[in-house]
Amino acid sequence: MTTIRQIAEKAGVSKSTVSLALKRDSRCSAKTIETIEKVAKEMGYRPNPLVKANMANMRMGTHRKNIQSILAYFYDTSRGSPYELESFKGASKRADELGFALEAFSYNEPGLSPKRLLQILRSRNVQGILIGETPLPIELIEFNWDEFAVATIGYTLQNPQVDRIGYDHVENMNHLYDDLHRRGYQRVGLAVRSDFDNRITHSPIATYLRFQFEQSLSEPLQLYVEGKNWKRASFLKWFRANKPDCIVTVGNEIGKWLTHAKIRIPEDVGVFSIWGNLREEELSFSHFKVSIEQLARTTIDVISDQLNSNSRGIPQQRRSILISGEIAHLDSLRSIAK
Repeated sequence: MTTIRQIAEKAGVSKSTVSLALKRDSRCSAKTIETIEKVAKEMGYRPNPLVKANMANMRMGTHRKNIQSILAYFYDTSRGSPYELESFKGASKRADELGFALEAFSYNEPGLSPKRLLQILRSRNVQGILIGETPLPIELIEFNWDEFAVATIGYTLQNPQVDRIGYDHVENMNHLYDDLHRRGYQRVGLAVRSDFDNRITHSPIATYLRFQFEQSLSEPLQLYVEGKNWKRASFLKWFRANKPDCIVTVGNEIGKWLTHAKIRIPEDVGVFSIWGNLREEELSFSHFKVSIEQLARTTIDVISDQLNSNSRGIPQQRRSILISGEIAHLDSLRSIAK
C-alpha cells in the first residue's frame, strides 16, 4: 500500500506538504497540488477513509482495533439484485475512490430479522450504511442504527430521519417555468400522479401554483393530480376542459394517451416530463437530466464525512443536501422564438 512517505520521496517534498496537497489545502500552490496528485495517482495511492475517525477515537480513549473500510448498501428485496442499478454503480465507484468497499444487504429479506442483520454487519465490520432509492415511499426501516454512519438517496424514506441527498425540485421547476415562458407558452398545465407529488414534498404542486399566480390568468387551469384515477379517460377529460398549450408531467404515459386521441406533440401541445419515476426508463419528452449515480456518489461523500467526524446513528437534526439539474431538450417543446 502506497504511503505518504513514499509519495514525498518520489515528489521530492516533505510528508507534511504531501498531506496538505492531498487535502487541497490553500497553503499549497495549485501547481504543487497538481504535481503531488499526479504522483499519488501514478503510485496507486488510495486514502484510508477512517484515519480521522480512528484518531478521534484515540483522543477520546475509545480506539477500535482492526476496523475495515466496508460500507453497506441497503436495498429493497422486491427490486431484485441492486448490482445493475445506477445508484449502486455510482456509490460503489465513489466508495472505491475513497478507500471503501461497498457491499449490498437487503433490509427486508424474508426470514432475516433486524437483529440478525445487525449481527451480519458487525461480523463484516461494516461502518456505514447507504439506504438505496425505491419507487415507493418507505414508512419505516426497523433497525438499530446506533453503530453506523447512515444516509439515504432521495425522499422516499420517512423513518428514520437520516441525512438525505436528493434533487432540488423547487429550483429545477422554477427554471423550467422560466424556460416555458420564453418559449411562449401561455397555458401550462400540471398532470402528475399524487404519489409522486407526495414523495417529493409537494414541490410540483407548490411551484406550479406559484407560477400560475404570477401568470395572472383570467381562467386558471385546474390541476390534474390523481392517484387511483390516473387514467386516460380522466386525463383527456381534463385536457379538453382546460385546453393547455403545454403539459408538465411525470414519465411517458400521457404521450400514449395524447397520441391515441390524435393530439400532436409539440404541434398541438408541448410536453415536459419531470422524472422517470425511478424506473430508469428512457424519457420520450424534454426532461430534467436525472443522474441517480451523482446522488449516490454524494451520499457516499456524506457517509465518509460522518465517519471522519466520528458521527454515528440517527442525527438530532437531519441534513438535506439538494443537487440542481439541467434540462435535456428533445422535440416535445416548441423552439424559443428568435
